[in-house]
Amino acid sequence: MFRNLFNNKISYRLTTVFAPSDVGLYSAYPESELCFHSYWDTCREQFHKKFRKNCFGFFLSVKEEHLDAVPKFIFMCENLLELNSKTKFFKTEYKNVIFIKPAAFWKSCYMRRSLFTLLCRQGIFNFIGAKFEDILFGNIDDQNNNKVDATYEFARMTKQAYLRFFCGFTKYVGAGPNYNEYFPEKHGWVEEFKNKGADYIKTVLVSDKNYNLKVKFYGNSILLS
Repeated sequence: MFRNLFNNKISYRLTTVFAPSDVGLYSAYPESELCFHSYWDTCREQFHKKFRKNCFGFFLSVKEEHLDAVPKFIFMCENLLELNSKTKFFKTEYKNVIFIKPAAFWKSCYMRRSLFTLLCRQGIFNFIGAKFEDILFGNIDDQNNNKVDATYEFARMTKQAYLRFFCGFTKYVGAGPNYNEYFPEKHGWVEEFKNKGADYIKTVLVSDKNYNLKVKFYGNSILLS
């Protein structure tokens, strides 16, 4: 299932700044394959200003000893979603940085892009949980790691939206961000779905006719109807 996690035919290089020592930082590529690298974003939501639909890909800082954790988790997600075209991962000259070319499925929608960045950050800690559910919502009682705790806190705050999305209701039809606002990134996945009830979530996450999923991962969830 996890063969050929990295495509080593191409190597993307950091060209303007060094790799960060912390994990979970993002840096966007432009809309082409030009050799370019912007500064690191520590805030996932602020990164969305650069992670637009035409963004070629982005760098992500990870744990050097668990370089394959993010690809494994994203592949779990994409297999569950039955995506034909998958995200591609590349190593870089730094052992704690990978380059990610998101599948078209994720790039096509602002809210999917927001969720994807959250899933990538969760994937960094893939080694913590043996089961998909553990990685998705956390099994970290003994970790005492603020970054891990914050990542899973966001997932738990939006748990019902997660459940509905991974049951196949992947099309977001809500208002979305207003790019004329000073902080349009504040309208990402977490801000949209945190502590929201099923009635609201069902109105903005609907079935996408382009992706007819057969799998219903969470069985008889109230969010399926």
